[in-house]
Amino acid sequence: MTDATATTTAPVAAEALSENIDSTPNTTNNNNVPNSATKADTTANTTSTTHIEFEPPQACIRRLLKTALPPSTNVAKDASSAFSRASGIFVLYLTTCANDFAREGKRSTIIAKDVLNAVKELGFGEDFGDTLEKFLEVHR
Repeated sequence: MTDATATTTAPVAAEALSENIDSTPNTTNNNNVPNSATKADTTANTTSTTHIEFEPPQACIRRLLKTALPPSTNVAKDASSAFSRASGIFVLYLTTCANDFAREGKRSTIIAKDVLNAVKELGFGEDFGDTLEKFLEVHR
């Protein structure tokens, strides 16, 4: 996790979710620089708002979908891209909420307990809380 992700606040993430989600693909501008790089460069220079984009690699998304869906299910390329975008937004939203818990604890580092609390606060605790806690026990 980068420092930029760890220092994002909830209002900024909500703003990023509502205003900065565009449906344009990462094409190049006149300088042959990908638009996503241009956005990141201009974002680094601003202090009032932070715009962070994150999308997991398509290979990871395809692997997850292949594992979760029945073998006979096909996923279109645009649906795979939508899953990637949605999962990236979810990760940023969860990170923002976990960061709030870390700040409440006067810490600059997000710990597993913060993530679990964020999952519960976002309403996913009933579905995923126990599973995540079991995973962490095995992982530790």
